[in-house]
Amino acid sequence: MVPLLERIAARRAELADQAEHLTKQLADIRHELDRVSVAEQVITQMLAESEPAHHGDGPAQAPAISARAAPGFMIIPYRHQVSGAGELPAGYQLLLQTVPDADGPLICKHICQAAGLGTASGQVEGTRAKLNRLAERGRLRKMPAGSFAPAS
Repeated sequence: MVPLLERIAARRAELADQAEHLTKQLADIRHELDRVSVAEQVITQMLAESEPAHHGDGPAQAPAISARAAPGFMIIPYRHQVSGAGELPAGYQLLLQTVPDADGPLICKHICQAAGLGTASGQVEGTRAKLNRLAERGRLRKMPAGSFAPAS
């Protein structure tokens, strides 16, 4: 019986090491994804600024991303910093459209189902991070039980 317990303990330690390695790897990938997103936004802003101010008789219009792409910008700006949800990344827009359609506050897994997203643990946690970010920025309300509701 003792050798079996030793094998179980060894396997548990092996899996814990593997989980730690994968957690670090996931953090690195998320960091790189954030860097690529920032680079894309900066280049988009630079391209928009290099275009002529206007293309006809109408007044010049500022690029739609200017509120997001200023130095020190946030990918998900506070509600008062942009004119509408249309300036947010598509994934965040989808979440903002899904939550108000519900009868009441929804937990993250139900939001994933309603939005047609995956309900695997990793996908739900990624969505939860987005929902928390939207709540921090005043676009959703996070209820005490951890569910999310539209901002009033």
